[in-house]
Amino acid sequence: MPITTTMFPALTDHLDNIFNEVAKSKVSKMIGPDIFNVKDTTKLNYDHLILHGLGMPERLVQGSDIPMVSTEEGDSITWVQKEYGKGYAVTKKMRKFDLYDQIDQLGASLPTGAFAAIEQSMADSILYGWANSYTDVFGESGVSGLGPDGIMLFNASHSNNINSNVFSNVIVDGSTSNPTLSRSAVIAARKAGLVYKDPNGLIRPINLDTLLVAPSKQDLAERMLYSTQMAGTGNNDIEPLKGQVKLKVWPQLETRSDSTDTSAYWFMYDSEQVKETLHAKFSEKPSLDAPEKVYRSKNWEYTCDFYYTLGLGYPAYIRGSNASESA
Repeated sequence: MPITTTMFPALTDHLDNIFNEVAKSKVSKMIGPDIFNVKDTTKLNYDHLILHGLGMPERLVQGSDIPMVSTEEGDSITWVQKEYGKGYAVTKKMRKFDLYDQIDQLGASLPTGAFAAIEQSMADSILYGWANSYTDVFGESGVSGLGPDGIMLFNASHSNNINSNVFSNVIVDGSTSNPTLSRSAVIAARKAGLVYKDPNGLIRPINLDTLLVAPSKQDLAERMLYSTQMAGTGNNDIEPLKGQVKLKVWPQLETRSDSTDTSAYWFMYDSEQVKETLHAKFSEKPSLDAPEKVYRSKNWEYTCDFYYTLGLGYPAYIRGSNASESA
């Protein structure tokens, strides 16, 4: 029996259910939201201010006022919402011949593509962390890779607008910057985080407790972190990293959206604070919109669009290496 206009509400409900089920499944498997600070916003231009801590308490003279921190302290940045969308048509042919298989495949494909693109865009903002700008997964060129201090995400001289204090969040092993993944490099990154000083000169330990890798590095990472004894050695000493560092494997790190092999890249972050560095703001999340009218082609055009933006906050809470196998 052909799908007629009287069946439009039922078909729309059916496609909406498919969209929601697929979206729920895809979101539950995404790694990006575990790392990014994903929040809703009503603002087109989202202003973000970084407070570099309250500084150290001061010695008070009897009867003196307690000094207050300036709410303007820190760097600021503005992220602008952008619209993305895609749609599909339930054609007259599909309806006349009751081609539900094709209709259902279209219904499932739309949310699959939407959330895959969003997750790749999140991964790309890290994978392009050594660039001032890049072309994103949506094909937009000139996307800024700069954070609030006007510097790319991973840099050896991050600054602030308070004083001359600088720090690096590029992983260094001995004298080698951007080293390949190794036990000694992980230890060096953790040590650098634990002795980090904020712009006020106060030691604020950053616990780089999570190693983030592509699937190609999963085996090496698991042997490094989960072995009872030191991985890659012949001695019977204990492995101190066991239980100290967690592992997160992100498939989208395997290849950048421009098809560059980034499988050797690796990152470490503080799981409690990384969302101060990586932000995703949605003013509208992906959902299915039914057609408001039938066009002369007699297609029923279902669409999905959404507004969101990615932004970089204070970069101290993630460290990275864009290592290559030949390095």
